[in-house]
Amino acid sequence: MLEQVEFPFDRAVRKALDEVPESKLFSVDVRQVSGPDPVWRTEVATEDGTLHVVRVDATLGRMLGTFVPPEQPPARKARTAELVKAAKVLPEEAAEQVAATAVEDPRYGKVTAVGLTRGREDQPVWSVGVTTIRPEHTHIYQVDAVTGKVVRSRTTEPGPPLSATASPIE
Repeated sequence: MLEQVEFPFDRAVRKALDEVPESKLFSVDVRQVSGPDPVWRTEVATEDGTLHVVRVDATLGRMLGTFVPPEQPPARKARTAELVKAAKVLPEEAAEQVAATAVEDPRYGKVTAVGLTRGREDQPVWSVGVTTIRPEHTHIYQVDAVTGKVVRSRTTEPGPPLSATASPIE
């Protein structure tokens, strides 16, 4: 179950937030898991909604680099800022709620992605991806980013770990 990923997501999030002062997490997911050097790719947002990508080594926790992606239109930045501001639950709290919900769930494994998105009711939700004991599956939980309650869950089809921001639960 992703043995090479030794540096947990929550510590990668802390490193990313320290790297970009006065920012909040927008997403984090593990990349390059099939190779020897997996990477946590985080997106943190500043108050105006500007996203910064921070890459952290997923094995030892070394900082690998930070950049601001080009082409962030004002409307997208405004939506990002609004979503981040609306989220009252921290991503670590969302993952803890998933763990509490999944205590007796044999599918529970390692958190591999957390991302902020909108749920079915247009409320902000944390989409938490957990790579399961059966590594070809990822279980995705949606946690209400205001109340902290798990509102939905599903298991993905076999394939690579899911990026929380690439395919939110519909």
